[in-house]
Amino acid sequence: MKEKIEAVRIQFDRKNKNLTAGQLIKYPEGSLGQQLGRYLICINEGQNVTAQREDIFQLLIAGSYSIKEDIAVQYYLFGNGKNSFRNLLAMAVGLVVCPQHIVYFYSRYKDGKQALRFYDLDHFGMLHLPITRIKETFLIR
Repeated sequence: MKEKIEAVRIQFDRKNKNLTAGQLIKYPEGSLGQQLGRYLICINEGQNVTAQREDIFQLLIAGSYSIKEDIAVQYYLFGNGKNSFRNLLAMAVGLVVCPQHIVYFYSRYKDGKQALRFYDLDHFGMLHLPITRIKETFLIR
């Protein structure tokens, strides 16, 4: 198993952030990379889609994609300490578009406060790690 992980790490340099879903699928079973590849194929219906940090956040925090979940991820990240203009703008628009979910958004904000800070890490360097281990380590729920 360790040899397979090392082979994947050598094949996909961690500085290469333009990995397609087809390449990510080749990561070890249960890894962040493989789950990200499956997620991208599922939501985009193709293997040539490249991964972005937002996709990793969506997978780790929500596990699925919808407008409600996308806005909830922004509240989670805000609770985790990320206060970029894009994040604040998405939260404001989310309140206008989905005011009926404000209680849910607030609960995701509190969940982000309880998680260990992870939003500014090199997530592409963690693609070979098991997704369950990442969630347990950073208390992501």
